Amino acid sequence: MANHARIAIQLLIVLCVAHLTVDVLATTTVSLLPSMEEHLGLEKGGFLIGYIIWRVADSCGQMCFGYLGDRMRFKAIIWAGPLFSLFCFSFIGYVNSPVGMTLLLMCGGMGVAAFHPEAATTAGNLSPKNRNRWLALFALSGYLGQAVGPAYGGSISDWFGLQGLTNNFYWCLPALMVVGICLHWLSSKQEHALQQSGSSEEKETDRSHRPAPVSQMILLFVGGVFRVMPALGIPIVMSYILILESDAIKGTVASYFMAGLGIGGIACAFGIGSKRQRLTLWLPALLTTLPVAMIGYSSIEPWFHLFGKLPVAELFVLALISGILQGVAMPIFISYAQQIMPAGQRFASSLTMGVTWGTGTLVFYGAMAFFNWLDYLKGIFWFFAAGCIVCAICSYLLRPISDYALAAETEDDSIVPSTK
Repeated sequence: MANHARIAIQLLIVLCVAHLTVDVLATTTVSLLPSMEEHLGLEKGGFLIGYIIWRVADSCGQMCFGYLGDRMRFKAIIWAGPLFSLFCFSFIGYVNSPVGMTLLLMCGGMGVAAFHPEAATTAGNLSPKNRNRWLALFALSGYLGQAVGPAYGGSISDWFGLQGLTNNFYWCLPALMVVGICLHWLSSKQEHALQQSGSSEEKETDRSHRPAPVSQMILLFVGGVFRVMPALGIPIVMSYILILESDAIKGTVASYFMAGLGIGGIACAFGIGSKRQRLTLWLPALLTTLPVAMIGYSSIEPWFHLFGKLPVAELFVLALISGILQGVAMPIFISYAQQIMPAGQRFASSLTMGVTWGTGTLVFYGAMAFFNWLDYLKGIFWFFAAGCIVCAICSYLLRPISDYALAAETEDDSIVPSTK
């Protein structure tokens, strides 16, 4: 069993490296929407439709991969999907038509969508008793990638233009090759160790096939849509508000926010117990309301430069605080869905990591179009703040996980034949 635990930790490390790589790759274009419009010869907002199609296809595609993943196992998709995305995202600077760029981004998004359900479910099932902590570490690696990706992409764009994204091949391709080799080797060792130890963890994971209560899934979904909206919306809105600034500055704003998500993930991994899951889902969402509302009205003038290079200003601090408050709940959000849908954990992962993001993208761009029509784009931050309140209410109304465990035990007892 000790050997099995060691292999599980090694597998988690490999999955975290994969998640870090994938999210760096996937977020290199987060702050580049204005530059993509300029590259295509479009006016401001001219590529929004293509961007929306890409983000929705990317996010909702996870649901298809999650549904299929619960019925057929294809572990190679953890490295094969991102490898496909690498080719697509790296060549967007060589496409000169909106349709071509949309198709290329959509194909790249499909590779990212294929990765997340399988990888998140694998990470959670490596240690079901410590699911929250392991998923927090898995999510943390993604947040670190998202913290690096926008600033990295913005810097590459400033130095070499969009065609410079082909530099991704120098580091991403070797990383994915290492992930694929290690995943295959460690998975084989894990299966052998499980056969020798006679572990029943897999049976325990799949022992329940009860459907999740519809009301709870609706609350989880609605709360999730408004939970992720600031995470996907703040970097994009700020790229337009700061349109006169360099791509590197826009990317730095996004990176501060994503770094906050990572810090929150660390807090979740080492400070949040399973008994506080429901509290973690609603309280941080409520607390993040004020800093999210203030971001659009904050100053970008640096107070000082950390380490002589990293700017520290009101805008960056508020983005960091908002990210921390959101990041502490994101792993619990994924874990909660997996626990109430034990027979469809990949679908549950895709729902929380994909479909909510896709739906949130549609709502966000609808709100963005409305505030653009009002010629008051900064007003969208009040919409984000109201969404945080909706998220807190929906999360507060969720049942504690202990209720599901009690129901499972009751049902198991009820089907045991009487010996009297």
